[in-house]
Amino acid sequence: MSYSGTDFSPSVNSDGLKSVPLTKFWLIVFFVLLSQPLLAQHTPHEIGVSFAYAGQEPFIYSGNDDPKFFIKPLIWNLRYQVATNNVQSLSIVLEGVSEQRNYSGVWIYDPLAPAYNANVAERMTMTTLGLEGIKTVIRTDEFRLGLGIGLGYGFGGATATVKKITDGSQQTFESTDTWSGFIVSAFMRMRFTVYTSNTLDIGITGSVRVWGFPSIAPLTDSETSYNGPMLRSVLEVGYLAGVSVGLK
Repeated sequence: MSYSGTDFSPSVNSDGLKSVPLTKFWLIVFFVLLSQPLLAQHTPHEIGVSFAYAGQEPFIYSGNDDPKFFIKPLIWNLRYQVATNNVQSLSIVLEGVSEQRNYSGVWIYDPLAPAYNANVAERMTMTTLGLEGIKTVIRTDEFRLGLGIGLGYGFGGATATVKKITDGSQQTFESTDTWSGFIVSAFMRMRFTVYTSNTLDIGITGSVRVWGFPSIAPLTDSETSYNGPMLRSVLEVGYLAGVSVGLK
């Protein structure tokens, strides 16, 4: 009876000592590394601030096609992160998203009011509070790479400054009700340490993420007054870049 395949039995070297085959050796190394704090966070507490301008690309979108909001938004993200088991961390996150879109077209916000051609500067803002969980998958002395997900809820609103083309008269409209919606995200975050001491670990961060509002709308509908754009959902691929301070 013959058998072909990988031989996992110990071999004997020229000194008569048993040696472990190469495949088995690397399996042992792999599981030993997994058992070590190699994937640990750099510090047990971390405060991070990130920003983004533009660089967001929608792949799911519903609502008005013109203008599309959150294509070139200003985003700021503040988080406080706590390591829970050296590998996984949980963060409280406060994030703001805002964007102004300028366009020319027919302005109508009330079916009973006359429509007119206008130059419109419309702004959409959302401020969200949520949680993020991240797991470190690669770590060296200076570098860290993690994968995470986030969930939050936000409130915001819309304003529109409308300048009538025919006579130059101008009006400003505010949404009659507050906008709200859940924000979801899945991301990959990289961190590189640029300074470290006995108490601090300061680094630069960069994230690539899928994020957005599966459902976003004003709390009530209004057919006779301005209540913001027709945006109802948006999911995007985007980025965040910033700095973080780890507290040892």
